[in-house]
Amino acid sequence: MPRPSRWSEILVAAGEEFRERGYDTATLESIGARVGILKGSIYNYVASKEELLLAVVEQPAKQLLAELDRLNHDSGSSAAARLRELIRTQVRIFSDCYPAAFVYLQHIRMSGERFDEFRAMDARYMAAVEELVADGARSGEFSLAADARTTARAIVGMLDWMQHWFTPRGEQADRELADQLFATALGGLAAGGGMHAMARDLP
Repeated sequence: MPRPSRWSEILVAAGEEFRERGYDTATLESIGARVGILKGSIYNYVASKEELLLAVVEQPAKQLLAELDRLNHDSGSSAAARLRELIRTQVRIFSDCYPAAFVYLQHIRMSGERFDEFRAMDARYMAAVEELVADGARSGEFSLAADARTTARAIVGMLDWMQHWFTPRGEQADRELADQLFATALGGLAAGGGMHAMARDLP
């Protein structure tokens, strides 16, 4: 009778190891130790540490991009409603894919052909957020303090910084956190233009 696969356990252990120790310091031996298997057994699943890292980050990266593509095709919702859903989705993925989602953010700039794929996905994500912000400005929902590109990067930066402090707290608490972040972003988007003018007049 074949032994049950340990792949899901290996992915979780690898995500924890990469987040806590970093890719360069982590070893297949230490990842195997978290699962209770020898390094040689991991080679039944992957050929290298880089391949294991790619497997860890693939799910959250593709899941987030798929959700963003869905939101961009939701022409019946306001820009503010789509932004709220985006932030809720990102916090949910951070929770569901913890800590793999943060491993992705930490290692997306690594060199290698496969990481080029993830960087291309990241560029698509940034372009989509920028377009969402621009939609809100065109419709009059948002009054931007900066151009859409800078504003989008500020919003994404706020969310990406969660890698330094966020831990999942449960569905209800995570959703409340997402709505708090949305309210923070929306305050700047709705009043940013006026606040920027006021800042220029400060002595």
